[in-house]
Amino acid sequence: MSKLLSTCTRIAVLAVAAAGATVALPQAEAHAAGGTTYYVSPNGNDAAAGTSPGSAIRSVGRASGLNLGPGDSVLFQRGATFSGKLAVWKSGAAGNPITIGAYGDGARPVFTGDCLEVGGSYITMTDFTVSGCSTNGIWTNGTGNVITGIEATHNIHGIDVAEQAKNTKVLRNYLHNNDRMAPNTPGPFDDYGAVGVVVQGDNTEVAYNTITDNWAPSADFGTDGSAVEIYGGIGSLVHHNVASNNRTFTELGNNRSADTTFAYNQVTSDLKDTEFLITRGDADYFGPVRGTVAVNNTVKLTGSNSLGFSCYAGCTPGYFALYNNVLDVAGRIGYLEGSMNGGNNVYWRGQMAGLKLMPGDRYTDPMWKDGELVPGPGSPPRRQRRLGLDEDRPRRHQGRRGRQRRRPQGHRHRRLREARQGQGQGQGQGQGPPRQGPQGSQGRQEGRQEERPQAPRQGPRERRQAPPRRQGPPGAPHQGSPLLRTQPGGPQGVGVPRARLGV
Repeated sequence: MSKLLSTCTRIAVLAVAAAGATVALPQAEAHAAGGTTYYVSPNGNDAAAGTSPGSAIRSVGRASGLNLGPGDSVLFQRGATFSGKLAVWKSGAAGNPITIGAYGDGARPVFTGDCLEVGGSYITMTDFTVSGCSTNGIWTNGTGNVITGIEATHNIHGIDVAEQAKNTKVLRNYLHNNDRMAPNTPGPFDDYGAVGVVVQGDNTEVAYNTITDNWAPSADFGTDGSAVEIYGGIGSLVHHNVASNNRTFTELGNNRSADTTFAYNQVTSDLKDTEFLITRGDADYFGPVRGTVAVNNTVKLTGSNSLGFSCYAGCTPGYFALYNNVLDVAGRIGYLEGSMNGGNNVYWRGQMAGLKLMPGDRYTDPMWKDGELVPGPGSPPRRQRRLGLDEDRPRRHQGRRGRQRRRPQGHRHRRLREARQGQGQGQGQGQGPPRQGPQGSQGRQEGRQEERPQAPRQGPRERRQAPPRRQGPPGAPHQGSPLLRTQPGGPQGVGVPRARLGV
């Protein structure tokens, strides 16, 4: 019961917060009083003090060696490009973070090369671009770090929230065209990449971001990529994001992953093969993933092989719940091996083979208004109930480290799609064959060669296990509200019973 009450309270907070949501990248915030501000410019001198624009230091290497503390700021000159690795292992304090940002006029500063490695805690990163980085645009592994107002593009991973990170916030960023795959060579199914945000740490919030066109060709899998990937994180909250033309919106893997909520996201794609949400049950090598809830999301996928949701290999109501969503999917609404919780969803266009409507579900035209994801007059809109997760997410799992199953190099952690195609043997409610699509576009590498980094100084991993995706050419981003708004005069919408929201 406590989990249900907490879940409902958090959704109420999200609904209220939506009124002020924007996708504009904010300028750097004011820096905490009492700290020292350091300036970095390509025209600076590493022998200088760096405490004024006129005495700026020059390199990211020199900036990495600064003895930073709570309230300090490191600002990079706008209009400049910085190559190398900015490594920050010092920590701020709660309410008095270290800030990495920008100063001056012009475009945001750009980081290339190894970009940002942030192992310290209470660090705010804002107002710069990470582009063409060796692997991750930003790798963060501390506690209480905030990433906001960042542009991440042309990386393997835009942002990687690493395994020991806690209470990270990824807010109001523009994560687009992360379009690189590694190693991308013919071989033992080891390609990975083209991901906007990878979440491995606990209690991560990913919200109000614009995430678009994250996919890449893959020598092993055709194409691959995703907007948000949950791989080992507990208590993740993914809400009010606008995502378009990603290979997959989200996929969850690793049997440590638990209690993830997706709420109020707007997901569109014109790619031929694309998915909204993929999770897994007990029989999957990298399952089960427990406690995934999708509520109040708006999804429109127009690709002929698109798939709304899937829960493979022994799904149960404790693993997956789908409430109060609109799924307009040209291909297939969902694929289920087992059973799930849910209800009060609106489905349209896609095949329902092997699925049963749950209480309050409707298969009916949402009647989008003027091409936007807004239901027009006469549509069956959802009732605007304030449902979501409390910002004070439960900490009961904090510090828990579940089993970490690892496969030998060269194996996929995702279900073996080829083995299942054509079998047509779902379980229970989800009987029916999985949707047909291009073979070999299942995901990313899981044969991670390195062990988990050890405290106190863990570095970013060049190769990490994570779930997979599929393929298709890019299309134009869809612009529109992240919330589905009801229209006056329409029929009564579909509400989510509060007592039925949890799993």
